Amino acid sequence: MLITLFLFIDSYLGLRFNEGLLSWSKIVEGDVLWILQSLEMIIFSLIIVNKAVKKSTGKIKAFTLILTPFFIFFIILFILDSLLKGKGINTTFHYNLSSISLSAIYWSAAYLTVAMGLTLTYKVQRYGNFAQAELMLLGSYIALILMWSDRFFPISNAPSDGNLNFRLLIFSVIFAFFICGIIGVIIDKSIYKPLRNKLASPQVMMITSLGVAMVIRAIIYMRFSAKTFRFIPDKDWRLLSSNIEVPTQKIDLIVGERINEPFINIVNNIDPYGFSYSKIALVVGMLIAVFALIFIMHKTILGKKMRAVADNPDLASTSGINVENIHTTSSFLSAGISGLGGALLAAILPVNPELGLSLLLPAFAVIVLGSITSIPGVIIAAFIIGIVRSLSEPLLIGAGNALNRPTASGFAEVMPFIFLIGVLLLMPKGLGNILHEWNVNRFKNIINNKNETESIIKIYANKLLNSINLIFYKFTNYLLLTKLKNLISDYISVNKKFISYSVNKIIRFIYKNSISKISFNRKINKKKISINKESNRGSWIFFGILLFSLILITILLPSVSYFTKVMQVARIITLLGIFSLLSFSLNIHSGLTGMTNFGVIFFAGIGAVFVGILSAPIATNGYGWGAIEATFFAVIIASIIGWLIAYPTARLRMDYFAIVTISLGEILRISLQAEPLLRAGTVTSAMGISNYILPFKEWWNSGFSESIGNIIGLPGPAPYVLLLAILSISLTILVWWIISIILSSPWGRILKSIREDEEVSQHHGHNILSHKAASLALGAGIAALGGVLWAWLNTAIWPDFMSPIRSTFLIWAAFIVGGKGNNKGMFIGAYIIVIVEFVFNVMVVSRSNSDLILHPITTFADKIFGWIIFDLGGLIWSEKSIIEVFPKGNVILELTYFKLALIGLVIIVALRFAPKGLLPEIPFMPKRKSRSIEND
Repeated sequence: MLITLFLFIDSYLGLRFNEGLLSWSKIVEGDVLWILQSLEMIIFSLIIVNKAVKKSTGKIKAFTLILTPFFIFFIILFILDSLLKGKGINTTFHYNLSSISLSAIYWSAAYLTVAMGLTLTYKVQRYGNFAQAELMLLGSYIALILMWSDRFFPISNAPSDGNLNFRLLIFSVIFAFFICGIIGVIIDKSIYKPLRNKLASPQVMMITSLGVAMVIRAIIYMRFSAKTFRFIPDKDWRLLSSNIEVPTQKIDLIVGERINEPFINIVNNIDPYGFSYSKIALVVGMLIAVFALIFIMHKTILGKKMRAVADNPDLASTSGINVENIHTTSSFLSAGISGLGGALLAAILPVNPELGLSLLLPAFAVIVLGSITSIPGVIIAAFIIGIVRSLSEPLLIGAGNALNRPTASGFAEVMPFIFLIGVLLLMPKGLGNILHEWNVNRFKNIINNKNETESIIKIYANKLLNSINLIFYKFTNYLLLTKLKNLISDYISVNKKFISYSVNKIIRFIYKNSISKISFNRKINKKKISINKESNRGSWIFFGILLFSLILITILLPSVSYFTKVMQVARIITLLGIFSLLSFSLNIHSGLTGMTNFGVIFFAGIGAVFVGILSAPIATNGYGWGAIEATFFAVIIASIIGWLIAYPTARLRMDYFAIVTISLGEILRISLQAEPLLRAGTVTSAMGISNYILPFKEWWNSGFSESIGNIIGLPGPAPYVLLLAILSISLTILVWWIISIILSSPWGRILKSIREDEEVSQHHGHNILSHKAASLALGAGIAALGGVLWAWLNTAIWPDFMSPIRSTFLIWAAFIVGGKGNNKGMFIGAYIIVIVEFVFNVMVVSRSNSDLILHPITTFADKIFGWIIFDLGGLIWSEKSIIEVFPKGNVILELTYFKLALIGLVIIVALRFAPKGLLPEIPFMPKRKSRSIEND
């Protein structure tokens, strides 16, 4: 605690007076210095609050936890105040009270469109559903299809008449609820039910939902393209006057250097705040849905059955409850509520296929804060996250203006994630758990008070009755056991010979008809040729077969010329090395240690960002380092961050850890958009990092490339990507060899024991947290190396580089297809993902070139897609809905999105039929010493 207080004071001195350890060290200066000092103060402030919460008890502890959001807000205000005073400047945060409160309500309703379905699914079926946001998005597109229909388009397109028409909106909500509910049931019956029958773990179900999300998202992309559309229930809904005016006040918070100025300034004479009718419809619709769900869960027989299944499915089944019917009902309700919310949200926000993902991660933050299975907790958490979102926007705008960061408002998207991480440090089990404990303690107190008021006569009467019952039980038990024992002994003595004869005959029959046949079958099976993929030899043989097949496909991929073929193969090898390294990292975290990590791209991003900024020219906001030094530094920093992250996060349950790690990736992605320090390579303030030094490029271009070009038969110098391919595959083989040595050591077996059972491993004396931290550090360093290679290949780093769809989900697909716990499987899985990308690239080119071998396949796929859109789909949607998406009438299959659907389908099928992957983990048993050696 003393060290924590010392570092808190050190950070304050640094921000306020430019003193302290970091300032004196002169290691960093400028904006980097105050950013690090601010992080130091945030971390140690949270640690101090955490210590205070742990030491408090009873009502004081509950009150402290309730005030946690306010603690975090005031900590941030204090940091900004200290920083700005140290710089001798100030800024003003303008808070419109009606705007803040109503925006909080709106954002909470928007998050609940996804969060309520997530909560219900998790409560009843116990897994986090990544496809929930896509089901919400389907509701938005159902609203658009209805708007474009012949029946409702005249209403949507009618000129404004000053009256709101609710007809289209109401029908959209009803249709979205039922259609999405039915789709949810179909998905549950076809995909999740077979997995439940196999007793699949929540982790498998969650990853399967990731594949479902990819398929639905791809279908939406293929049908509606990447265009943005507006749902217009009636043109009057879009008028600026279509709102209610709410009287308001403005509070100005003046932070920093203040001279004769108050900290708080209240302004009364301002215009009322307008809250649009479409937002009111969303809030009211979600409130009705939420309260209807609460009524069903607590006041109906169906709700009691659902709660019984949620508490104990086996016990509920033995009580006569049809568990599968309950799963079906919960799937219908969760998908239906999300679809309903999507239809309402479409009237406010522009609809495009990325809308779902933008709400999914904040919704996960909501359910984690609310403890996932607690519906009241999630409702409160949604409002808290809504307040955080609405409070953060004025704060970020004011701070950005003062600190020369005009794009700081972009951080509003990540504030729910930052707040979630801060809260989980104080409440690792979430807000709903606090509510649950409060209810339990309340009922205990009621029972205790009731017991204290019982009369002495009643207590003694109960004791007397208990004594009589005990005597009666002992007496009857004695009689029954004695009689039963005598009857059994008499029966055995009379029928002893008959029982012996019968048992003898049964044993002979079993031996004659079963055991002898089994031994005969074994002789035949020895002659059969089979590959045991779970043996070391069989695994290598099958690895060789798969690798040969993939190399053959690589060779057969068509190309325009020999030079482009070399470029193609070199790029495939480079990407193979990158994805293999990222898969190795994921395998260490998830396959060997058992931590479900969806943040591999976070560590890869750290490697890419650090190497880009450090090796960019000094004149363009870089540091002018060499590529190799920057790489070593990036890998070390990623490992340290992985180690440090383990201590607040590795204690979390599996789903919490997964959500926190994917949130870290989003924080870094949005930081690339909003933070000027993460921009380098250009003299302007353009987004991204570019023009950084590439390794050995000058040496390669000095004449060595021409020599290599002559050796491999190129007419000119060999491309630089060929050198990257050699580097990539060499580093992959080196890392693979190092990991094999490490994991064959006792430490590797400790990681596997943690994966199998943490409690047993801890019982054997292993420090679980330190081993998890070491695992995270090792995997983080490997992922950072993969990120560095990716940055060199792309020659620039953009925020889209860190999109989960283009990175995390593909790495998980390689992990699942290859086979967890086996690095050979990671290599093959990565190769498959990379080669699929290039096959589809060739298919795109072959569409306009009839000479290519894949041209007939592409043409056939386009015809099938056109038939689905026009003929089959024409039975459901109108011709206008097709023209809006394909205005020229040229309906073709977007192969990029079809590839996404194929990868999602591969995840689903692999987990259904081959959950161990193509190359399963090889069971390992260390050799025991012989007794003679042990005796010696």
